[in-house]
Amino acid sequence: MRGSQFRKACLDGQLMTRPGVLLPVLQRWSCHNCGGCCREHEITITQEEKRRIEGQNWSIADGVAADRELIVSQGTAWRLNHQDDGACVFLDQSGLCRIHSKFGEAAKPLACRLYPYAIHPAGHMVTTSLRFSCPSVVQNLGEPVTSCRSSIEALSKEVVPAGYQAPEAPELRPGQPLQWPDMTRVLAFLDRGLADTAVSFLTRLTRILSWIELLGKVEGSVVAGDQLAKILPLLYEASVRAYPQDESPETAPSGLGRVMFRQLVAQLIRHDTAVARNSGLSARLRLLLQGLRFTLGRGRVPTLPDPESVRVAFVERAGVAEVAASATFRQLEQPFGGRNPELDQLFTRYFQVKLQGLHFCGPAFYQFSVIEGFQSLALMYPAVLWTARLRATKEGRNTLQRRDVEAALATLDHNYGYSPVLGMNASRQRIRQLAQMQQIAVLCAWYSR
Repeated sequence: MRGSQFRKACLDGQLMTRPGVLLPVLQRWSCHNCGGCCREHEITITQEEKRRIEGQNWSIADGVAADRELIVSQGTAWRLNHQDDGACVFLDQSGLCRIHSKFGEAAKPLACRLYPYAIHPAGHMVTTSLRFSCPSVVQNLGEPVTSCRSSIEALSKEVVPAGYQAPEAPELRPGQPLQWPDMTRVLAFLDRGLADTAVSFLTRLTRILSWIELLGKVEGSVVAGDQLAKILPLLYEASVRAYPQDESPETAPSGLGRVMFRQLVAQLIRHDTAVARNSGLSARLRLLLQGLRFTLGRGRVPTLPDPESVRVAFVERAGVAEVAASATFRQLEQPFGGRNPELDQLFTRYFQVKLQGLHFCGPAFYQFSVIEGFQSLALMYPAVLWTARLRATKEGRNTLQRRDVEAALATLDHNYGYSPVLGMNASRQRIRQLAQMQQIAVLCAWYSR
């Protein structure tokens, strides 16, 4: 669904009230066999999937190891085991799934068939987002998602079975409930703000942060029904008047703002694969020290290996020589040229896919309220650009290329909405503090220079 169609459906009250599956029209995706998803994720399976895989009678002749369990317990659940290098036990040397090759796609666990889609119930609708941790999603490669409607609808029936009780709409702010019709009105204006390509993405983002801050201060009894419908256009117009054109002040973030921002980046950039978790105490201590160095922000940025999918897509297949050079935190504070139409288009697509798929608040995002969730999503903009600067610096450049930003987005989105650490009270409090200190828009402007 294109932005204007999405907004019309929201304002007409069709969204979340008519059964169906909502798809992001502006997104393409097809698997390009980078193998990253089979190396970077733990695949939890159901009891029925466990029985099915065990009934497939795997042997050494199929290429699986004789001395390794295919399925291991994980608390009260089960998951597929890993090879020594962290790959799934069913991943072959050519990067293909042995289950898929031998029995067809339908025989794979649901988690494998679902990725990179993220399907969530929303009122009477089912929304579909995508995980930009997949390089093909980031690069918008493959078939239009709308051409896969039948297969996505089939998957949605497994994720959201018939008779499922849809959750309540996300809160507007903590303690302020919303009904689904009011939620759709708020979504319409968020989408409207993102779609205004007459100004830069930074200006659009700054405007939205301004009006949701105003919305958060409105008396609770007003944010419902006809009163909400009347006040939303007024707040949107006020934000446009406050930021009429692309003139963003380049005020440096405060010292505390930068500390909290670097802590966020450290949590987003960290990848806890099976190999990392099994590397012993020394590896865990190294991660702790890396987190401390991000907090202090002095000297050189810790060396952080690329996720396998990012390495394959943006280094190996791009024909880029791997560089061992390191960057200093000070270098990453200089302008790198992050504002241009090409990057604006990438971030617009990312934000709209997350927005239209409700992949930033409620049950799909740690039960965050709409306002907190969008503030968290907004922080992905400077976090991705900071990480892209790190990549550029390692190659001896002080200007960003699109692939720097795409690789950074694929790296950080791996944890966005999925790492338990980012849903903890401390992480939520950090977002609130940055918002209260008026630092979110400042960080967006500073790291997009």
